[in-house]
Amino acid sequence: MTAGEVIATLILKCGISPDYVLDDMPLYLVDLLLSHAYIIDQAAAERMRLLCWMTAQVNSKKPLKPEDIITFSWEREAERDTEEMTPERWAKLQHKAQKMRQNIKKNG
Repeated sequence: MTAGEVIATLILKCGISPDYVLDDMPLYLVDLLLSHAYIIDQAAAERMRLLCWMTAQVNSKKPLKPEDIITFSWEREAERDTEEMTPERWAKLQHKAQKMRQNIKKNG
């Protein structure tokens, strides 16, 4: 995200005064407010999916679920995170973490 996009998001989506964003806002608030803007976008997308689902369900002879209309990326991520923790998966994650540590030591 460019600086202009960050500023536009803070002003337009979060509704913060441009003077405060450009002159007085501490940098640690930017991350918090950007995550808040993401939540607002997520809620709007889910509302739109619900409206589309209601319209489709009225015109459909078979029962539909909202996920049949569209599955969002954050839902797919949640599905992956709920996988059962098997010994093989645990070993694979440990190996991946060890590689990351080695890369950090090399580059750090």
